[in-house]
Amino acid sequence: MKHDNTNNEVSEDILDVGGDIIDSERFEKARSIPHHFDYDVAAHSLDAAECALLICRILKRLNIPVEQEDAIRASLLHDLGMTEDEVFLSPPSEKAYTHPEEGARIATEEYGANEVQIDAILHHMWPIGHIIPHHTSGWILVAADKMSSIRETGSYAARQIAQTMQSVTKRRKDT
Repeated sequence: MKHDNTNNEVSEDILDVGGDIIDSERFEKARSIPHHFDYDVAAHSLDAAECALLICRILKRLNIPVEQEDAIRASLLHDLGMTEDEVFLSPPSEKAYTHPEEGARIATEEYGANEVQIDAILHHMWPIGHIIPHHTSGWILVAADKMSSIRETGSYAARQIAQTMQSVTKRRKDT
C-alpha cells in the first residue's frame, strides 16, 4: 500500500527508533525524489522499514537474535544517497553502485549511524554489489528492500496490466 508520507501511517516502533530520521530535512527532501514508479525515496524507505520490522518480529519468534533498531534505522537511511544531485542525475546503471556509498556517508555525518547500520547500507544492493552484509541487520535490510521494491513495482505492473486489458477489451468491442 502506498504511503501518503505522513507520520500517522508509521508504526510506533519505527517512530521510536527513527523519528529523528523521518522528521529530518534530508528525509523531507527524499519525499521529492522519485523512486520505483509511484513511490518516492522517503515512501520506499518507510516501506522497507516496515518490512524490516516484520522480518525482525518473525526472526525473534524463531529465537534468532536480531539487531532490530539497527535494521530499522538502516532501512530508513539506506537510499538517502539518492538525495545527492550527482547520484540522482547519474545514469540508472551507476546509481546502483553509487547511492549506497553516499547513503553511508550521509548516515554517518547526519545521523551518527553505527558500524552495523553502515555495513547494512553499504551492502543493501547485494547481489548487485557483490559484497555480502556482515551482520543480521544487513541481511534483513537486503530482504526488506527487495520485498518493498517488489511490492512497489508489482502495484505499478498490476495497473499497467489492467490498462492493457481495458484497451484490448475496448478494441474487441470496436471491431
